[in-house]
Amino acid sequence: MSWCMSAEDNTTRIRSAASLLVKGGTLTNEPCPKCGGVQVRFADKTTCINCGNEVKAGAQPKTKEEKIAPAQASTGLASVASIIEEKIALLAAEMRSESDISVQKQKAELLESYLRILEKTKSLIG
Repeated sequence: MSWCMSAEDNTTRIRSAASLLVKGGTLTNEPCPKCGGVQVRFADKTTCINCGNEVKAGAQPKTKEEKIAPAQASTGLASVASIIEEKIALLAAEMRSESDISVQKQKAELLESYLRILEKTKSLIG
């Protein structure tokens, strides 16, 4: 599968995942072993929303890379969380001395985006 996917492929995967959730599927707390993406479990298989990788229940990863990918993904997510936390601290410090209201608004919106990203990242880490 190509890593360069179209917006249409992405939309199709998201709709498919939403359909599985409506039918009773669940989001897993384990990242995809191939790409680190969010996975949905339904019936006897787990499907990655991001890359489409499917794993049947009880199946084991076949390669060494797949076995260490979740640990690497968790480490990568922790690194992302750390970077976002630094950005939040810097932005908050900048906002403290900012007097221009329009600039304050821009920075507040950026801060809100950083906080959402941080929340999602930490939820994926567990």
